[in-house]
Amino acid sequence: MRLSGLPAGGGRLAAAALVQSLGIGLFMASSMAFFTRQVGLSANQVGAGLAGAGAVALAVSLYGGELADRYGARRVLAGLYAARAVCCVVYAFVTSFWQFLAVTLFAVCVDRAAPPVLQALVAGSVPDQRDRTRVLAVVNVVRNVGLGAGAMAAGAALVSDTLLAYQLTLSAIGLAFLGGAALVLRVTEAERPAVRAKPAWALPHRGYLALTGLNFLLMFFDTLLLVAMPVWVLEHTDAPRITVSVLFTLNTALVVVLQIPVSRFADGLRRTSRLMAGAGAVLAVAGLCFAAAGGAGGWVAVGWLGAAVVALSLGEVMANSAGWELSIALAPAEVRGRYLAVFNLGLSAERVLGPIVVTGLLLSAGTAGWIGAAAVFLLAGVTGERVALGTGTREAAQPVEV
Repeated sequence: MRLSGLPAGGGRLAAAALVQSLGIGLFMASSMAFFTRQVGLSANQVGAGLAGAGAVALAVSLYGGELADRYGARRVLAGLYAARAVCCVVYAFVTSFWQFLAVTLFAVCVDRAAPPVLQALVAGSVPDQRDRTRVLAVVNVVRNVGLGAGAMAAGAALVSDTLLAYQLTLSAIGLAFLGGAALVLRVTEAERPAVRAKPAWALPHRGYLALTGLNFLLMFFDTLLLVAMPVWVLEHTDAPRITVSVLFTLNTALVVVLQIPVSRFADGLRRTSRLMAGAGAVLAVAGLCFAAAGGAGGWVAVGWLGAAVVALSLGEVMANSAGWELSIALAPAEVRGRYLAVFNLGLSAERVLGPIVVTGLLLSAGTAGWIGAAAVFLLAGVTGERVALGTGTREAAQPVEV
């Protein structure tokens, strides 16, 4: 992938994303085996630890944006990457559930704090609006590539299945995060606006909060793909089981191919707002295609499922591009980190609440659940367009102090 067309800061951020996503891919593919086979934890203990850490991180992650506003996004993001490197080293010496829980709590909090800080750094180091949206698109693409490559590289540890192999893998992951931190420190960040005196915390303005909630609804495409799609294919259609794997691969390929071209449509407030409405409409089509697959048989079901994932993937890249640009454009520069932390809180909440909502409401309702999801997506997209246009530019935005 060519990164030469990006501005200097954007190229380094994309390289940092690639390096650290290789580490994440390694960790995702090998960590469960390490914790259960070498540390001696049960799968339920690992799951409970991750779930508890994720819930706590919802609140703690807000402070990443606060730190970025006070000390600069570049230094804070580098520090977060370095902290994750330390967690990898410590994981290699974990011998009990409580040690695992302590390290996991810290690691997940650091992980959840990083995305808004990255966005703040892109906004502060890439002044041109079209360039910054493209940088975020490239970062998302290389992250997906890195995750896949890292997951494949983890096969060496899984085949060896020895403590030394896993410890070497954790060391490699730590080095990947340190490499990401070093690249981030080479990014030139614009001088930060002076922060006006204010209380310890200030909520974003009401329009921004409304947009955050609507984007939260659009982000359910993630849970639909990871949770609802496999269950629907296996339990509610006559499609072959291998269809699940094919659909996951199709989604990954489409996101890699489409994310950068689609990001070009996030150009200016009006066009970006329309992109958000379009994302809701395309995701609604995906929901209807999934519903149709439930009533079809054999290869007809496979066809509907393929169409659903194509629409879902297009809606994903559209929603990503619109969310990245609107969350930055509508945030006052002097408190951009705080605003972005709140916006990303919706994404973190979707990861926690998504599986509960999808399994408890959508899948239990069958075809009607998918039709309901389509209606929610469409309404969220259309309303999001109106809210974004009504809110106006970030220069006119004022925080509501509490």
